Amino acid sequence: MARTGSALPAAAEVEQLYALASARPPLAEPAEVAGLYATLYDLALDRSDLVVVTAREVGELVGFGYGHPWHWAEQQDDWSAELAADLGDDAGQLDGSFAIQLLAVHPSFTNHGLGFELLKRTMVASASAVHWLLVPDQDTPARRLYRRMGYRPLGHGPEAPNGAPGLVLIHG
Repeated sequence: MARTGSALPAAAEVEQLYALASARPPLAEPAEVAGLYATLYDLALDRSDLVVVTAREVGELVGFGYGHPWHWAEQQDDWSAELAADLGDDAGQLDGSFAIQLLAVHPSFTNHGLGFELLKRTMVASASAVHWLLVPDQDTPARRLYRRMGYRPLGHGPEAPNGAPGLVLIHG
């Protein structure tokens, strides 16, 4: 398992951070979405190919990102089936790539380059040539960051947690 930063955070820490990071507009997500992301992260901890990056300030988790290689043959859940159907022929571009599952920055640390640093560290640690992620199809600070980093739209995927259409961005 590749990781940078300190020890792996507990799912409860990830939940708390994401709840803070996503509570305000433009996302304005309910707290239960943070619980869902924390559960997905907790399940992913069993993966030997998981990449986790963290940033802490005085012991508190203020930045977090994680992801893993994506292979369609391993994806047996309804969300992945919806993603494949939504992307159609373009879904093949994701096979063998690296899926960035979550990137979160504490509101007190936004606009200081922490999101950029976490994303860069995740991409480097993945050692993959192609990366992808799903974002709400709306103008958010995260989407602007991904655009600056060279991510481009691949197509629409499942709905984002805030109800906005989901947009798959790809890099590489």
